[in-house]
Order: sequence, then structure tokens, then C-alpha cells
Amino acid sequence: MDEERRKNIFNGDAEWALGFLAAKKDVDDMFFYKYHVDNEGRLARLFWADSKSCADFSIFGDVLVFDTTYKTNKYHKPLVVLAGVDNHLNSTIFCCALLSDERIETYEWVLNTFVEAMKGRKPVAVMTDGDSAMRRAIKNLLPDACHRLCSWHLHRNARSNIRCEEFNNRLYNLMARKCSTLEFENRWVRLVNECGVVENEWVKKLYRRKRLWAEAYLRGHFFAGMRSTQRCEKMNALLNEYLNEKMRLYEFVRSFDLAIAWLQHTESKAVHKSENTKPVLTTILSELEGSAAEMFTRNVFFMVRKHLNRQGLLISEGWSEEGGSRTYYYSKYGGHEISWRVDYDRSMEKLICSCMKFESKGIPCAHMFRVMVVEGMNRIPEACISKRWTKGVYCTNNGMKAFVADEQLTQMA
Repeated sequence: MDEERRKNIFNGDAEWALGFLAAKKDVDDMFFYKYHVDNEGRLARLFWADSKSCADFSIFGDVLVFDTTYKTNKYHKPLVVLAGVDNHLNSTIFCCALLSDERIETYEWVLNTFVEAMKGRKPVAVMTDGDSAMRRAIKNLLPDACHRLCSWHLHRNARSNIRCEEFNNRLYNLMARKCSTLEFENRWVRLVNECGVVENEWVKKLYRRKRLWAEAYLRGHFFAGMRSTQRCEKMNALLNEYLNEKMRLYEFVRSFDLAIAWLQHTESKAVHKSENTKPVLTTILSELEGSAAEMFTRNVFFMVRKHLNRQGLLISEGWSEEGGSRTYYYSKYGGHEISWRVDYDRSMEKLICSCMKFESKGIPCAHMFRVMVVEGMNRIPEACISKRWTKGVYCTNNGMKAFVADEQLTQMA
């Protein structure tokens, strides 16, 4: 009787939750939700995304983060949050799904529904915590996406499986080291031999998956600067503030909706500040710095300015010219063993650096800025500006601004 009563309560609760989402759809034509019931007629899977989230994915959906750390509802249903990073370096939620299990076919349903909601658009890169079922589903349905495992989860797993502090510290550094694959392989051999873990099965398995976590193999693939799902920790803290494990399904869905509205409201404030205030210029390269301040959002500008400052630490190792292109070679002051090559196409005003920071993060590196200084440029070339980090990215794509959330928060007040 208790089990039957629980089922009836859950089904009634599910109807309330679906009714809430249907009401959202009535006032927002672009709102998307979909659900799946099991053989007993119970709600097994629930997916939803509002119009603002769908619009954000059309702009910032190049990188997709799977966050499965939540199970905060009365029925202990796993919550999957699919998120990304916007042009202010803030986390943005694209959609979410409540599931009854974590099997491969369940994650495949989530991915298929996600692509349907996003009108067929797919990410170019995906980051997960390493769940094997999720990894298999991504491989099946997003075969062209570059998959990266969260460095934080890997480091935590390493500490659980290997009780050698030296190995764990050196592994963490090797994960993030920007080097050639040959250097990575040499360092790996030294690491496992010197720490005595050559025959450890967990270490062998980790090595077989090196293309999913080693910066040496992932360098050049765009991940918006993210190496860990912990990048979304502010979003996690907010969701934990709004959600708790005692919530019934209807309460959960409504509270999650409020959390998304607050995130979108925060984004609106960031947009307003970035577009209506100007940062103080602090470098002697005021024209290049001013160009960056004009184009990039505030938080991205601060990141770009760090690289502009670092260009002064580079030592020239010579240059060559062929046709309309010049090639510059640089090393870091006090570290001549590391060198970088920058190819500059003068007719196209295009720069390509061997460090691949622009390809990986979408911002100009210090080596590019050094060439700009040598070439006497007073503005950052168009080819060195990723539109997804700029102030006008909404207008560039679909003219939509982040004011939907403000209206919703006003209604809730």
C-alpha cells in the first residue's frame, strides 16, 4: 500500500510539474519541454529549456558542460544541467533534465532531445565528469565534438586511487602543461617510473584516455578557457541555494526556474555594466589597450590585458620574410629553452601563433601582441577577435538582449 500510495503521489506531483511547464509554454512560444513515461505510466524523464537559454546556446553553444552533481529532490532523481560560458565569463544554463536512471540510452535521450530543442545545432566541444555511460552516449550522438574530462574530477580520482603525493602533484601539472605530445610522452614515462606506478591498472587506464585530459593533446581545441566543471561553481552554489532534497517535483521545477531567472538577471547586469562604463587604461600601449576595451566585455578585457602586459617579457629570437608574410620567433625572458613562432600574413592582417592560445581560448596571446607592437599596429586585427567574447555578440547573432529574466523577476516580485 505504501508503495502504491507513493506512486500515486508522484504521478499527481508530476502532473503539477508538467502543468507548470505547459503554462510557461503558453506565454513563451520558444519555451521547449519534453517528457517520457515508463511502462507503468510514471514520469521517467523530463527535459526543459526556455527561449533565452535556447538563444544563448545559438551564441555560446560552442562548448557544452555536463554537470550531474545534483540529486536534490524528494524522489532522488538525477538532475543533468547542460551549461556553458557566456561572453562575460559567467556560467549560463542551456537546459536541464530530470532522469530516473543514468544508463546510456537515457543520456542518449537527453542528447537527442537537446539537439531537437536547439534546432539541430550541436556543440564543437563537450566537457564531462567522466561518467562512462555519458561518455558513450556523447560518442554515439556527438561524434564530431571534442570531448574533455574535467581536470578536478580526474585529480580527485587520482588521489583516491594512488596514495603517492608526488605522483598526484606531478600528474596535475602534466595535465595542464602546454607542450608537444612528444614532450608529454617523455614526461609521462619519467613520472610513472620515478613514482613506481608503471604496472598500476588505474594509471594504465588513465593513460589510455590521455586524449581526453592532457593539454598536450587538447591544445588547439576551443574550450572557452575551461578545464574543469568546477568553473561552474558559482552556478552550483546558486542551485544549491534554491534546491533541496525535500522538494517535490513541482516545487523543484518551479525553484529551478527561479534560479535560472536569477542567473539571467545577473547576466543582464553584467551586460549593462560592460556596455555603459569604461575601464581605466593602465598600460603604455594605450591604443591597443583601448581597442581591446572597446571590443571585449569587461571580464574578457581584463584577461586580454594580462597578455598585452606580458608581451614586454618576450625576447626576440629573430624573424624571416617570404612573400607577403613574416615569421617572428620569441622566447621568454630568462627561459630561452621555450620558443614560440608567430606567422603574420600582412595582406590579411592574420596572426597564427604556435602556442595556440587563440584557437584554445579565443583571445590574442602575448606573442601576437608582441608582433602587433613590432608592426606598429594601433588596433587589434579583426582576425584576432573572437566574436563570442565581444560586447555586441547578441546584436551580431539575433539582436536579442538578456531582458527576459528581468521581466520574469519583476513578475515574481
